[in-house]
Amino acid sequence: MMRVEIDQSGKVEQLDTDTVIAYANGKSNAVVIKAGLKRRLIQHLRPRLYPGNEPVFLIFVVAIYILLEKMPNGTTLIIDEEYTGKESYIRKVLETLLNKRFHGKWLGNIRFERIGKGSPAHNLCYQLHRKGQHRGYRSLKFDEIAKYLE
Repeated sequence: MMRVEIDQSGKVEQLDTDTVIAYANGKSNAVVIKAGLKRRLIQHLRPRLYPGNEPVFLIFVVAIYILLEKMPNGTTLIIDEEYTGKESYIRKVLETLLNKRFHGKWLGNIRFERIGKGSPAHNLCYQLHRKGQHRGYRSLKFDEIAKYLE
């Protein structure tokens, strides 16, 4: 079974900086959410969510889902512990999306662990975020995120 570590640099709620979410497991990939897009998505989501549901977590999950679009069924996802106390919400939404993709039969699992500075996922996120050079990596657009938020 494949195992993939997922990390984030420039948290979604930091609206003055881009967010990079990446995975690594020998292969690697990343998606970028520009700061302006995060502000637009949060404005779009706020009136649609129930009180207590924070749009940040939903955007985070959808970005992970899009990042993983070519991952095979059965992959174990190790997500860095970014949002303590929100793991069950993140897991539930991500599992719902993955089950839709795999016609109700997603076979992987999701774990939350500390991903250290030695992780290839951390290093990729950090480099892309710090250098701001996202060339070769997918910069997400409003429509491709928003379609999962309705």
